[in-house]
Amino acid sequence: MIEPVPAARRVRPAQAVLALFFANLLLRGDGHFPFSKGVNPALFDTVVLVQTAVLLACSAFLIARILGWAGEVDEAAAGDRWLLGGALASVALVVLLHALSARRFAEFGYVGRPALLGALAITAAVALAALWRSSRAAAVLAAAFVLKVYPLLCFPIRSARSDMLPILQEAGRALLSGENIYRAYLLDNGIWTPMVRFPGLVMAYAPATLLDVDPRLVTLVAEALFFLVVWRRFRTNPLLPSGLILLALSPYWHFRHELYEAPFWVALTALLLVLERRSPPAEVAALALVVCMHQWGVLFLAFVALFLARSRSRAYALALAGVALGVGTLVVVVASQGDVGAFWQQTMTSYAGTLASWARHGLFPDTSLYLTPWIAALGGATAVKLGSLVGVAVVLGWAWRRLQRLRELVAFLAAALLAVLLTNTVAWTYQYLLVGALLWLGLMLRAEQPAEPAEPWTPEVVRTLSGK
Repeated sequence: MIEPVPAARRVRPAQAVLALFFANLLLRGDGHFPFSKGVNPALFDTVVLVQTAVLLACSAFLIARILGWAGEVDEAAAGDRWLLGGALASVALVVLLHALSARRFAEFGYVGRPALLGALAITAAVALAALWRSSRAAAVLAAAFVLKVYPLLCFPIRSARSDMLPILQEAGRALLSGENIYRAYLLDNGIWTPMVRFPGLVMAYAPATLLDVDPRLVTLVAEALFFLVVWRRFRTNPLLPSGLILLALSPYWHFRHELYEAPFWVALTALLLVLERRSPPAEVAALALVVCMHQWGVLFLAFVALFLARSRSRAYALALAGVALGVGTLVVVVASQGDVGAFWQQTMTSYAGTLASWARHGLFPDTSLYLTPWIAALGGATAVKLGSLVGVAVVLGWAWRRLQRLRELVAFLAAALLAVLLTNTVAWTYQYLLVGALLWLGLMLRAEQPAEPAEPWTPEVVRTLSGK
């Protein structure tokens, strides 16, 4: 007689594929990593195409899983040894990448301090060991934020390495001075660089500009808020610990210590939670904030409106979408000092011009992870734009037929963002971190969802989704 495999040792496809998703981002890294720039271009292009295919396959499987098309999501947590081992391995990889970064980017002022790095590594490991039995989530987050201290002390922000935070700082100064933030800024790398992000993101970093402190402090506060909100909502969810390890201890995310999208993550997560709780005033505020902060907020607006039309009423959905767009427009008018044309040119038109130029000359950057170069080779910039439009339209049409529950909304948001990134002008590897975060949230919602509720939005189902 064959004995059943203990629950803690079973292979759990959803968690394994999510781990592969994040491992693929780590292996991809930025630029030619882990290859030298002298590698055969054909070989490098093949590797990038394979990495893109893995990204797409993992995302498709997890989206199907969330929607219930690929079996039930694993409701049991991964084994304790696997989780702790994964957390310790992630800590070791983060420490290794910090050590390598100090050498690789020394020309930008990065300084290696082995004693400090060793002390932080030991502190992170001790935090994991001390807190693990009482709270895995607290253990992982404590270790993660201990390790985030090192870049703050040793890796300065330089435009030649990372230009977005310096642009946000310059735009913040313009905003606080009552000037139009939508113009090109001369950064410390000697390059005039456009302001391509929405005003809400500039406003999120304005306190750091006003207080003249490191803007990464705003990032860390936003990351802490994101994980705190997720932990409070999913504290008993069996998929919480493994997801926290994959995301909060993602070596690639720690390597990219200068990322700037965490405030948008907080706004988006807040929106999902208030949609779940069905609080109209909070929904208006959260949706308006999401639309103000990022291009992805505008992309997500149609799906949120469709969700509201199905779960509430069409009139409510249209009213809420209208108010969000109205607030967003007002913020743009204020931030641009009435020059909405400059906002449109900087955030939208400039990308179209860049795409046309790269497609015409075949000069797409190696640092991106997408299908755009291959699509452009077949039909130029027009084919890329059409591919993006068709991709989003297919996802929206799919949502029109299927969208009813919150976890389905999360799945379609991930699918729509994936469709845009795979056909975008520029798709840096870090942008897929948000896709991974959405997939993780969707899996956790799916693990809580009854298999087949009789009615999608009965009070019983609402209470289940709200964790009450």
